[in-house]
Amino acid sequence: MAEKLKDLIRRLNQIGIALSSETHLPTLLELLVREVRRFTRADAGSLYFKMGNQLRFQVAQNDTLTARKTALTGAFRPYPIPLDKTSIAGYVAVTGETLNIADVYQLRPEAEYRFNPAFDDRNDYRSRSMLALPIGNHDNEIIGVLQLINALDEKGNVTVFDSDHVDLVASLASQAAVAIQNARLITAIHEVFAALVRYSASAIDARSPHTAGHSRRVATYCLRLARAVNDQTSGPFAQISFSDKELEELNYAAWLHDIGKIGVREEVLEKVDRLTPAAMELIASRFEMIKLANLFEAELNGRQAGGGPHNPASEVERSLEETDQDLEFIRQINRAKWIKAEQIERIERIRTKTFRDARGQIRPYLTEEEAHYLSVREGNLTSEEYEEIRAHVLHTLNIINKIPFAKDLERIPLIAAAHHEKLDGSGYPLGLKAPDIMIQARILGLADVYDALTATDRPYRGAMPTEEALKILTREAEAGKLDRDLVELFVTKRLYDGVT
Repeated sequence: MAEKLKDLIRRLNQIGIALSSETHLPTLLELLVREVRRFTRADAGSLYFKMGNQLRFQVAQNDTLTARKTALTGAFRPYPIPLDKTSIAGYVAVTGETLNIADVYQLRPEAEYRFNPAFDDRNDYRSRSMLALPIGNHDNEIIGVLQLINALDEKGNVTVFDSDHVDLVASLASQAAVAIQNARLITAIHEVFAALVRYSASAIDARSPHTAGHSRRVATYCLRLARAVNDQTSGPFAQISFSDKELEELNYAAWLHDIGKIGVREEVLEKVDRLTPAAMELIASRFEMIKLANLFEAELNGRQAGGGPHNPASEVERSLEETDQDLEFIRQINRAKWIKAEQIERIERIRTKTFRDARGQIRPYLTEEEAHYLSVREGNLTSEEYEEIRAHVLHTLNIINKIPFAKDLERIPLIAAAHHEKLDGSGYPLGLKAPDIMIQARILGLADVYDALTATDRPYRGAMPTEEALKILTREAEAGKLDRDLVELFVTKRLYDGVT
């Protein structure tokens, strides 16, 4: 007897340790039902949670049906149970009583609860003995009901649940309630953290309508590609498998990879042309002033010459026309994707022209700063602005390095900060080469490039056709900048389809 009691205590301790160490709620619930069934030799078991004025099914296990290879997901049709005394589970949830029933088909006539035989009828199963216990939290509030069905003796015959086990199972249920509450709390914290990550990234994206949705799309591409890697049973990825935590880590890194753009000036993020609309408007106003100044000067020179115009009318008209042509040229250059050396020379000639303003001061047609912006050979960013954009990666690293990630998510900053690194060392900010760029960062870098090419919301160009973008990815891979195997998987599996 002493040895049997010792064995019971050992098994209870093992179950308690297992329950307290599991934090993933679905796994915890399955573990609870399985271990309590094993302890009581129950053929089947189910677990319900209280939600509002109903009990909702969470777990169902049945060894007999499993042995028949009957899928419980199909055999058991979960439906909510009213939170009242008409059902066995409902009665336990309402009253807090534990029910140890010898035969559910032979209930006492005066019992307030009834057994529903629908499951048995549908699956050719015979429920007999049942042990139903309430699961209560630390506030003595019932949060669920655990049902054990058909206790088995050593020969496998259905018998009544041992009354000596009832208190022990109730003790386990109490431990389980604590574990469930902890798992729920951890789940809630994860959900809050995930929401904060998504909303923070979306807020950064939304600073500019031209990048809205970028982080979400990149995260989608990353998870698709990582799961495709997991599916490979041969080839370069046969030995690579991302765990659920590693997928979560990659997902967070993808959502957060551009959060450093909060440190980039909005006028740089929003920049469509070489000059801002306000700067272009200022130049246009100045050129109208230049034309007025030239007319005034021509009239003044004419008066000083004794009433006759110093410049012929045609010369004044030519000057005005030249000013209009210069302004139109500036407008075209401002919008151009790239410019030639002779166009830069013309910008410089315009910059050196001067006029006299209303105060009599000599002023240039263009300031040095305006000429500097207009003389960008390709794109719309100056070298200084380009460096400011590139610095967002370091801002990202600095920001998310301050987030106290759990140990299994601690590589998020490294993954996120490496999304612009290239395998040949030509990337930034650290110029890492292939051996130093983990596969998660390679996945993120590929996804970021593809979305940058195909996004419909970029200010500086229209969306690139998918086929052209895929060709660029392939060329980048052949040049040793992107991971060739990842690009091939992304293209052949069409992992880009349907993302909007």
